[in-house]
Amino acid sequence: MDELRRKIQNDPWALFLGIQLETLQKGYARCSVVVRGEMLNFLGAVHGALIFSLADVAFSAASNSDHSPSLALDVSGSFLKGASVGDTLAAEARLLHTTKRTGLYRMDVFRNDELIATFNGTVFRKV
Repeated sequence: MDELRRKIQNDPWALFLGIQLETLQKGYARCSVVVRGEMLNFLGAVHGALIFSLADVAFSAASNSDHSPSLALDVSGSFLKGASVGDTLAAEARLLHTTKRTGLYRMDVFRNDELIATFNGTVFRKV
């Protein structure tokens, strides 16, 4: 798991956004990011792409922690609330169900302890 942790911590997209891997366990990951001004959209709200990217990094980490390589097949979700510059957002991804070839994960994104977005994702597990 140390090798996977190093790979995730050196992910170019996560590094670009400032996403930090906080926790990595089998079937679970938690990541966080601090919202910066350049992460807002033209309306001044946190861009949905940042929230999704945070959830996606956690999803990738969690799904590859129990079977690597695992590749995303599908993700769907809902944005419930916004965030502001300076807020710390955290995403938790956890395994809900697995088969030999697929895995279903839930990703929740929080601002402090408040849920602001939720996603479900399915991965294909290469054998």
